[in-house]
Amino acid sequence: MDTRDEPGTGRSLLLTPGPSRLLIAVSLLGSVGLGLYQAGSVVYFVKYVGLTTTQVGLGLSVAGLIGLFCGLPIGHLVDRFGPRRIAIVLACAKAATLLGALAAENFWHFLPIVMLLSIAESGLVVSNEAVIAGLVSGLARVRLAAWLRSAFNVGLAAGSMLAGLALAVGTTTAYRGLIGSYVVISLLVGWLYARLPAVATAEHAGRRSWIRALAGLRDRPYLVMAQVLCLSQLGDIVLTVGLPLWVVSFTHAPTSFAAWLGTINTVLVALLQVRLARFAETVAASVRAQYWALGLMAICCVLAGAASSVATWSAVALLVTAVIALTIGEMLGQSARWQLRFSFAAADAQGAYGAAFRLGLIVPFALGPLLVTALISNLRFGGWLILAAIFVAGMAASRFAIAWAESTRPPEAERASAAEVAR
Repeated sequence: MDTRDEPGTGRSLLLTPGPSRLLIAVSLLGSVGLGLYQAGSVVYFVKYVGLTTTQVGLGLSVAGLIGLFCGLPIGHLVDRFGPRRIAIVLACAKAATLLGALAAENFWHFLPIVMLLSIAESGLVVSNEAVIAGLVSGLARVRLAAWLRSAFNVGLAAGSMLAGLALAVGTTTAYRGLIGSYVVISLLVGWLYARLPAVATAEHAGRRSWIRALAGLRDRPYLVMAQVLCLSQLGDIVLTVGLPLWVVSFTHAPTSFAAWLGTINTVLVALLQVRLARFAETVAASVRAQYWALGLMAICCVLAGAASSVATWSAVALLVTAVIALTIGEMLGQSARWQLRFSFAAADAQGAYGAAFRLGLIVPFALGPLLVTALISNLRFGGWLILAAIFVAGMAASRFAIAWAESTRPPEAERASAAEVAR
């Protein structure tokens, strides 16, 4: 019996029972837990465990990089044993690690805990994408990914608001309750994965498996494309680091307005991501979507920089327009990444290719905060113009990288046939 979801309307993906609806539930539930944890965990580790903010920042940075690289062997395990099985194991492992966080007493307890959490989170992303590739076909895949992102944003916002209750109480028990809630949610996520149909593993998985595990890393055009496509992820750093710093330090906008920028972004993504996914339903459309994504981010940088030289409400207007441009660009870029990440990956090695694709996040996430803060703090408007120029350069690089990757793939009909065989 074929358990895959066929292409349909976005609403049908949400309302029709099946793998898509379960995956949306996974995204919503998991993001609620993440919102609870992110909002309260740093305060817990600093205030109640006794770590310094530097120790927390260092630990999270190291853990993030380790998580990305550990996605590679996990991607191979996904292809070898099936993404559903690996996702269940990782969800349970995350719950166990979170329990360990409740017993942390110093930095050397904290570091392995956040490293293991990062590995589990990275592996769950790789597993989840392989589940999508195995259970959802055609246009429904990009539409589902859009629903997943909208659900993720709604859940993250809900979790953050619920965490505000614990922050208001401010006791050790309240903060430990946040982490405990995430433990329960992680186990529920594992249970939801168990309800999904199994995804067939590749026939070659047991033979020369070490070679196949490196399939994504050996595909240079695919890796280059991943690096260029993930450049739009720098927009996240602009939103969460650059714009708040700019508002508070260099504009006449109210200081409290910095907190509203993320809210505007979250609301727009929740409302529009599914609709904008239709602009990346083919490879050709994805090229255009990526082009416009980076262009809009360049416009955002110019508008944000200009906000420093105008009066209060003019600055607010420019910043709101900048965030809208950034958010639309972010949604278009995300849709393009979904389409091209799945379309150009080997159908029988989605785990390995998905993990390799995630290496494109290293530059924006590892270097992005330093780059953005250094440019705007030292060069001010000039720094924003340099950021805009980086996005414009990415527009040209995207066309080259995607064309190179496409030229090294089999024809689309052969890719579709291979995907059916892999299922």
